[in-house]
Amino acid sequence: MFSLPRRFQDTIRERGLVAAMRLLNTEVPYRYSAIFAFDGYMLRNICLIDKEDPAITSCSDQPITESYCIYVQRSNQKFEVEEALLDPRVKDHPKRSLFQCYYGVPLYGPNGKILGTVCHFDSAPIAATAEVATDLDELAPVIAEAAFAG
Repeated sequence: MFSLPRRFQDTIRERGLVAAMRLLNTEVPYRYSAIFAFDGYMLRNICLIDKEDPAITSCSDQPITESYCIYVQRSNQKFEVEEALLDPRVKDHPKRSLFQCYYGVPLYGPNGKILGTVCHFDSAPIAATAEVATDLDELAPVIAEAAFAG
């Protein structure tokens, strides 16, 4: 069996980014997997996968401050929340009661500038496994290239 990063790259090439993100989502315990772009103070959705509703492929744009992606943008590093209601770092976050967990990594352009995030999130508490973290870290450059090319 091929590794997830290789299968992901093959899927992007053969069927596109949404299909590859759907593959990624089947491999993680989170309900949602998404790609977001930073655009000034706004967070623009590029792709959203909902494990429970395959018809969903996007969500509305929103202020960055209303998403956990703000922590990735501010730190320029990956960010993880396992159980938001118990995590003091997000005690004032507006999505704290809706989404209990989040694992996101920055997406960089060829010049090293942060362009957005790729993330997993869910309404139930979930801890990111080492495998989830390694796969997303390894896939981030591939996702950035596919999401922001052109």
